[in-house]
Amino acid sequence: MYKKIFFIIPISLISILNCYAQYDKIVMYSNEKNITMYIDEGRNDWVITPSLKPDILKLYSPTEKKKKIKFVSDVDSLIFDVMVNEPIYFSIIYDQDTAYTFIEFTNYIPNTLSDVEKLYALALFWSELKYNFAFIDKLNFDLDSLYKAYIPRILATRNDYEFYDAMALFSSCFKDGHTNVYYNYKGIYTDYIPISVRYFNDDLYITSVREDLIDIYPIGSKIMEINNIPVSNYMEKYIIPYIDSDFIPTVKQLASLKLFSSKLYSDTITVKYETPDKKIFINTPPCDGKTIGGEYIGYQPKGWKRPVEISWTIDDFAILGFHSFNEFNGQLIPYFEGIKDTLYHAKGIIIDLRQNRGGATNVAWHLLQYIIDEPYFLNFAWQTRINDGIKKANGNWIVENQDFYINKAYRTVEPDTIYISDSIKRFNVPIVILISENTCSAAEDFLIILYERENRPKFIGRPSFGSTGSPLVIWDWPDKNGFGRVCTRRVLFPYSMKPFSGGIIPDILIEPTFEEYMSGKDLEMEVAIKELNGQIKKKSR
Repeated sequence: MYKKIFFIIPISLISILNCYAQYDKIVMYSNEKNITMYIDEGRNDWVITPSLKPDILKLYSPTEKKKKIKFVSDVDSLIFDVMVNEPIYFSIIYDQDTAYTFIEFTNYIPNTLSDVEKLYALALFWSELKYNFAFIDKLNFDLDSLYKAYIPRILATRNDYEFYDAMALFSSCFKDGHTNVYYNYKGIYTDYIPISVRYFNDDLYITSVREDLIDIYPIGSKIMEINNIPVSNYMEKYIIPYIDSDFIPTVKQLASLKLFSSKLYSDTITVKYETPDKKIFINTPPCDGKTIGGEYIGYQPKGWKRPVEISWTIDDFAILGFHSFNEFNGQLIPYFEGIKDTLYHAKGIIIDLRQNRGGATNVAWHLLQYIIDEPYFLNFAWQTRINDGIKKANGNWIVENQDFYINKAYRTVEPDTIYISDSIKRFNVPIVILISENTCSAAEDFLIILYERENRPKFIGRPSFGSTGSPLVIWDWPDKNGFGRVCTRRVLFPYSMKPFSGGIIPDILIEPTFEEYMSGKDLEMEVAIKELNGQIKKKSR
């Protein structure tokens, strides 16, 4: 005789089991974490992430009704005709784990946050700024007044995109590259105009355009107006307020990048421009860079294939392209160690940091060991905020506690001494360093450590980005679809103890004209080679 055994399963668990059951109806397999995904005809990379439950592919179009999605692994594939507002559930089996995957294709921007949640996110960000923002003493506005002014603005947002857009505008008031707000799904609802522009002095010129638009928007055309507003006024009112910097070279670079990027599909802008042959046109360029492919005509800066690369000039100078200080899971330093020995055969070394947007300062330290000929060097000094309840309470009548009362008390930390191992063989040849507005964060730490030293390598190029520090990351916003950062460290030069403010100005400033830039000539590299030859010639006298 069989006895029936009854299990009491909580309703919440039944819901979870039912939820994941729908993913098991369609299954694909993969032996690799990185697979290929096609959206219509466009090729994309997809990383299988079982830890996300579910792993969501979000798609958006205000007009399309259907998309063809294809996932291709090394051993399997799946093809879906995804209809708008009809979700697709499936599973990807990888490494003895299951990634529950969800395709969400919508024609609307969701509004998932309640007013309470929106205000909580704003208040959380404001409170961290009030007590931890490293540059609180440099603000030219009252933080509390700004917070109060943004409450109605935040409550007036109609969807998630508008909410994060308002939060980004709030964060940009602090003009710090390590203090900002990010929205993970921003790119889903935006496209870009397939035209690149760049400032030359105070004028904005077209430097690159998709091939199908080249006859309408010729290379070298000067932008005169946007939406019937003089371009300088338009940038000042609609673009620059979103820029997380007030260092003019950086503002210009970021503003020129932002002008035609991250546009909502519903946004349109009208451009008045003067062509190289002095004809004036007014047109509305398409915002379809993601959806329409094609080659681009004009000059486009070269990217890098590896974070560290070595190449050579005909003068037997080595070009050490150190394009990132990210550790890459601990692999970068060993990789550099594996290729560095060839540099000992160089007559001189050009360290190229023009694309280095930072990473880990200890990677910068590692490189510094090879170019500083003393047994040690000083790291940067720094300051951070101090909060003390008792001193704040007494600060309205005890003079020495006043800074606590007004939330402007700081702790200063002297520079650490970084000792260099006796096993490190220095690059005992002339060295110069190339920098640009893309040289940022830990790469600027590298420059700050060197800057005040005697007989340091010369810096050549354009001013660096102008932002470093230790950002406090705020993850716990209600929807988990975005995060904020607050810079908590003010970096000081190690010898003078002066605060780092603005970018590092190079010893030899290179400002290419439009013609020089479009020629593709690497002026900074040419000057670097000339400088090294001059140093060698001077040394041999």
